[in-house]
Amino acid sequence: MGIAEAQAVGLVGMIGIGSLVGRFAIGALADRFGRAMTLVLMQVSMAASYLLWLGAGGYTALLVFALWFGLSYGGIVSLLPALCMDMFGARAVAGIIGSLYSGAALGNLLGPVAAGAVFDVTGSYGAVIGGCIALSGVAIWASTRVQRRQRASY
Repeated sequence: MGIAEAQAVGLVGMIGIGSLVGRFAIGALADRFGRAMTLVLMQVSMAASYLLWLGAGGYTALLVFALWFGLSYGGIVSLLPALCMDMFGARAVAGIIGSLYSGAALGNLLGPVAAGAVFDVTGSYGAVIGGCIALSGVAIWASTRVQRRQRASY
């Protein structure tokens, strides 16, 4: 796209800014619609951001993508611990959240390497973005199945 390296690095920072906003702002949405529904909305939002990335023709579109993606990602990150409590209760939550974020860390470590390798072979990020959209579809499907833990009634 002919974007300068400094601008490209700045886009990573914009993802961080969007994430920061998402971590705080999405709580109000969760209070209104519930945490499980808000997770679905954030997963759909993330998938939509990938569509913007796929069609981006320049720096401005990439800037909007970075902020939008970051907002969605930050919202998801902020919802998951509370949803773990809803689903599993306090007894196991520390181990579950640790496992959850360890898996995410592995993806954050290997994803960029894999994306770079695909780009080196194909000369395009189209396949990478398509993979992200497909994974978002799986995440949306899984998110629709999140249920609050049912407590036994005596």
